[in-house]
Amino acid sequence: MITVSRRILVSAPQGSVQRYLSDLQEIAKYEPKVDSIDVASTDAGQQASVTGRFLGLPWSGTFRFEMTRDGGYRGVMVNGPLRRIESRVLLRPVIGGTLVEHQQVYEVPFFMRPLKPFVTRWLDSTIENGLGYIKEGAEALNRRLQIQGLEA
Repeated sequence: MITVSRRILVSAPQGSVQRYLSDLQEIAKYEPKVDSIDVASTDAGQQASVTGRFLGLPWSGTFRFEMTRDGGYRGVMVNGPLRRIESRVLLRPVIGGTLVEHQQVYEVPFFMRPLKPFVTRWLDSTIENGLGYIKEGAEALNRRLQIQGLEA
């Protein structure tokens, strides 16, 4: 089992960050392991077919997403190359904006366990890069919303 987690302060209110994250199509922009995502609504929430690259190798999978009370989301792989992949984005309002925490859990096959330190460092860097994109996207959305409010 590999678990990675990173946090970043976004200079935007929780509502703007929540609005940005609620568009699951944006995952392809801020998640380096995802090249494309096709989202569909179901009775149980949202489901997404994903393709991308993991350590340079092509992969595809299906995830079930549910929005959380704090404005983030939880995505769980229901079909794909590993036994378990789970991704959570948690939001917490703080002075100066919103603290965004991204957690990912991977259950890797036995033969990959010797590579765990390398894979963990790689996953850490992908989460850090992704949080940078979330910060930029949510702050840009917040600026657009503020301008629209001034123009109204």
